[in-house]
Amino acid sequence: MRVYERAMASQLNGHGFLLLANGRAALRRLGCDPDGTLGHPITSVRILCRSGRVLVEHPLEGAVAMLRHQLLNVLLRGAPDHLVHYNHQFVRFDWHRDRARAVCFQNGQAHEADAFIAADGVRSSCRLSLGCGAMTNPGRVKEIVAHVRQPLVAAELGHRFLKVLDPSGGLAAGLVPLGDDRLVWFVQFDSERFIAPQPSEVGAFLEEHFRGFPAVVRHVLGATDPARAHVWHTVDEEPATRWSKGNVALAGDAAHPLLPFTSQGVNAALEDAVLLSGLLLDCRDAADLPDLLTAYERQRRPSLQGCVEAGRQMARAFVQPSSSRFQMPLMA
Repeated sequence: MRVYERAMASQLNGHGFLLLANGRAALRRLGCDPDGTLGHPITSVRILCRSGRVLVEHPLEGAVAMLRHQLLNVLLRGAPDHLVHYNHQFVRFDWHRDRARAVCFQNGQAHEADAFIAADGVRSSCRLSLGCGAMTNPGRVKEIVAHVRQPLVAAELGHRFLKVLDPSGGLAAGLVPLGDDRLVWFVQFDSERFIAPQPSEVGAFLEEHFRGFPAVVRHVLGATDPARAHVWHTVDEEPATRWSKGNVALAGDAAHPLLPFTSQGVNAALEDAVLLSGLLLDCRDAADLPDLLTAYERQRRPSLQGCVEAGRQMARAFVQPSSSRFQMPLMA
């Protein structure tokens, strides 16, 4: 097996996310985190109105918070040095009828394999190569994400995920402790009411629109270097019309992009990996690959379609909240 990564090794940073119970179970089935010590446990969720009034609080079972590079380190622990090849930007597959013989990269290299799994994100070039079309429908709710070292706030949060909502809808902030003096924060906003900032405008955007939020939120946002924050332009798309062609399959966001409210992006990708690895390990004849990859899609599509619909329902409730029915958006 070989992994081809489009970025340089020095560029694999990213921010944080919640690994939910299903994602942790997938990691264990992949042989990672067997003792269950990965990440910082998040045992409860508290959601406030921007005035500070508690709207809802309840336990959250089996979830941990972690940074992206921590998950990558766990996935690569014990792997041979030559497993991951960096700086490989996908260009095309070399097809022979309905079978890919090789994958070709921008650096001029081409590599052959019996099977190819494409997990190149929401703007997947591999998805285009399977004839599925580009993901061009922007999500209405966008996010800004960062992580910051704030020992006092992290200690105060402990194992609690805190989210603050504007009662008029379309604006929220969340704080998630990482257990080592750091925390991940995110803000969500309705891009039809609030213009998404350019990277150089993030600081002014946060100061203007979150000045009425609780002091702890304002403190964390103000303590963060805006240049280290990422403006996430979400997409609102159906799962790909097809997840495989011959011996090539899509996985993760390339197959089924999800809105951030479900918190299932990473978790669903790990579940894809579990199913795909099992099917491929049981494959004894390359001629069986098309049927195996079709079975993978058939098994995964219904639950992922449900996640897409759940994300859209939560987004609608976030943009136009109803006092009669409260829904709890989380984070990606």
